[in-house]
Amino acid sequence: MRSGKPEIEQNFNFMTLRLITTAILLFDLLLSNCGTDGDGQYIPYISMGSIHTPVELKLVHGAVPLARVEVNGSKNLDMLVDTGSSMTYVPAGIFGNPEGEVYISSLCFENGLGFNNFMALSSDSAFTQSKNGYYNGIIGFDILKNFDLTFDYKEELLYFYDTLGNGSSALVTFPIHYESNRPFTNVSIEGKSKAATLLDTGAAYTRISSLTLDSLIKTPKVLFKSVIFNFDVSEVVEYLLLNDYCAGLACPEELIVQIGSWPAVGGTFFREYLTIFKFSENVLKLDRYYNSDHIKESGIQKTGLQINIYEASEIIYVNEGSLTWKVGFREGYEIISVNGIPIDSLGYFGVYDLFSDISIDEFQFLVVTLTGDVEDVILSIE
Repeated sequence: MRSGKPEIEQNFNFMTLRLITTAILLFDLLLSNCGTDGDGQYIPYISMGSIHTPVELKLVHGAVPLARVEVNGSKNLDMLVDTGSSMTYVPAGIFGNPEGEVYISSLCFENGLGFNNFMALSSDSAFTQSKNGYYNGIIGFDILKNFDLTFDYKEELLYFYDTLGNGSSALVTFPIHYESNRPFTNVSIEGKSKAATLLDTGAAYTRISSLTLDSLIKTPKVLFKSVIFNFDVSEVVEYLLLNDYCAGLACPEELIVQIGSWPAVGGTFFREYLTIFKFSENVLKLDRYYNSDHIKESGIQKTGLQINIYEASEIIYVNEGSLTWKVGFREGYEIISVNGIPIDSLGYFGVYDLFSDISIDEFQFLVVTLTGDVEDVILSIE
């Protein structure tokens, strides 16, 4: 009589192999797909998409990197890629929390790479709005520190690894350190070493303090002014041109800086270089671009006109003597449309995208004046 034991063992082994294979496939699926829920313990993990595929950036004001991401599998948000922010922020109420901590099951970039199962902060600020055409949040250092990041300001791309290798002969590498969960380095101005300075991709302009300005051998001429928005305050600040500002051995020939209450290396510096935050080795790598064709005046500098970061229809500042000042724009005017496009369709980003388009040399505004009159105003770019 033939025993059934070998057959039973064979079936058992097959079932065991099938279960193991299924478990491996499920594990691979968990790691490779974005949008999976966490386990409630808030242990962050990275789901890897095509890591060597870059993510397209929008450079607001020609210097501030913005990435489109999908959050919690349902919301497409335009978020600021900000090494200067210690935390990631989302708009208040968008995921049920008015303000405070909010659970993020997934934050996924367009290349499939995602950061999953972590806590962010929800807030109502200039950089955390839920409407299209405005800042929809901040991707902070709590996420960014997990990658080596390459910012290509010329091609407007973000890579999640060091693209340079050894780099060119123009490559400059210098150490970074961390304070309050943010990256810092030392800079020099006019050959004099300054205190540790924040490496801040979320700042459009490199910043120096008023004390540093007062210490300069010769005070540079003010180029223009604008209102800057922080989380809880806004202020009018000045911008000027420096030609002796260095981070490591990287020294742009000319650098537009903003006079602020705290110093930071910002977008006007980084856009001169292919910029690599190599967090795995705690260094910053800068490879100078061969030309500066990609560097353009910001819309505020070009026109002298500043609109409200919360509501693009509101003119909140006009530089005296600027192009827009000369054609009669004043603080308090309301914009209805630009070149026939309704302001609600453009949003904050859309207006400054138009201003930065060098193929457009004339803008037609429909505005409401301080007296309530509706006027057509033509602005010609000189």
